[in-house]
Amino acid sequence: MHFPSDGDLEIGEEGRTQEGLRFDQQLLDRFMAEGLRARGTALGFPVNLDFDHRSLAGFLGLHANNVGSPQDESQYHLNTKPLERAVVAFFADLAGAVPGTTFGYVSNGGTESNIFGVYLGRERYPDAVLYASTQAHYSVPKIARLLRMDYAQVGVLPDAAMNPDSLRARCREHPGRAAVVVATIGTTGQGAVDDLIGVRVALHQAGVDRYHLHADAAFGGPLAALGPRPRAWGFADGADSIAISGHKMIGSPVPSGIALARADLVADVREPGVAVGADDDTISGSRDALAPALLWRELRRLGRRGLADRVMHCVRTAEYAAERLRACGRNPSYVPDSNTVLFDAPCQELCDRWALLHDGGRAHLNTMPHVERKHIDALCRDLEANW
Repeated sequence: MHFPSDGDLEIGEEGRTQEGLRFDQQLLDRFMAEGLRARGTALGFPVNLDFDHRSLAGFLGLHANNVGSPQDESQYHLNTKPLERAVVAFFADLAGAVPGTTFGYVSNGGTESNIFGVYLGRERYPDAVLYASTQAHYSVPKIARLLRMDYAQVGVLPDAAMNPDSLRARCREHPGRAAVVVATIGTTGQGAVDDLIGVRVALHQAGVDRYHLHADAAFGGPLAALGPRPRAWGFADGADSIAISGHKMIGSPVPSGIALARADLVADVREPGVAVGADDDTISGSRDALAPALLWRELRRLGRRGLADRVMHCVRTAEYAAERLRACGRNPSYVPDSNTVLFDAPCQELCDRWALLHDGGRAHLNTMPHVERKHIDALCRDLEANW
C-alpha cells in the first residue's frame, strides 16, 4: 500500500481545515485497514494478534496514569492500579512465588523489565559483571552500556541454550567479582531455554557466591510454566527477578511487560513519596494505565486454564508446521515444546507476504495464538508454488 511521503505528513504551523481533517481520517483508516489485512498473514513475529479490546475504547477518552509504585495510591486518582496488582499477582503465582514475597509492576515491554531486573542486580553488587548468552535478547548488551557494567557473552549449546561450562570459564576471567546473569527463557531466534539450575551450579563451581539471577522470560515464560513439559524458570528455581511480555502470549494493541522481583531487593531502589505522593520503585515513573486494564480483562477471560490451552495450541501448531515444512523440503528445525520453527528461507517476496523474519538463509515461523493450521497450509502452498 502506498502512503504519502513523510513530508506530506508533517504537522504545520496552522491547524487543519475540515477538508484536511477528512483526508487525515481517511489516511488513518487506510493504516488500520492495512493492519487488519496483514493480521491474516503475520507468521514470523512473536506477537499474539488474537484479541479484540474495542469494548474498552472509552479509556481513549481518559488520561489514566499509574505513576509510581502499584502498591501505593498516588495523589493522581485516575489510575488502574488495582487491576495492575491483580495482573502482577497472577504472574507472580505463575512464576512460583510464595505469596507476599514478590514485587512487580506492568512495564512498557520486555526491555524495560530486563532493565529493572539487571538494575536491581547492579545495585546489590556494584562490582558485578553482566553475563548473558550469545542468543540473549539484543537489549542485554544495551543494558550493560546504560548501567555502565562490564559485559561478558557466554557460549551456547547445540540447542542454543546457555552453556554452563562457558559461563564457568567466563566467570573465572573475573575472579572475586560478583555476577548478574541474564538467563533467557525462550530465545527470540530458536525458543531455547537456559537452565537456571545449571547456571547456579556453574556459578558455584566458579567460586561466585555473590550473584543476581535474572530470568528474561518475555517470550517463553508461559511456555515454560504451562507447556507439555514444564521447565525451571521462576522464583522457586532461583530467579531473583523475571521479565514477562504482555503482548506476546496474552495479546494487546500496545506493547507491555511485567517486571517481577523478590520484594526484599526492591527496597534498595525505592524512593519514598516522590511520585505525586507515591513511592517510586519502577524504571519509568509515570506509567501506562491502559495496558494493565487490557491484560487484566484478557486474563480474566482466559483464566489460568485458558492460558494453558492457548500455550498447548501454540506448541501443537508448531509441531504441525514442522511436519508440513519437512514435506515441502524446507528442512525445518525447532526446540521441542517451543513455538518457534526455523526453515530454509523462501524468496524475499514470500518473506514479506508472510511477515517472516529471516537471516543466514533461515526463516523464523512463530506459531502464536492467532496462527492456525490453515495458515500453515496456505504458507506451504505458496512455498510449493514458488519453489
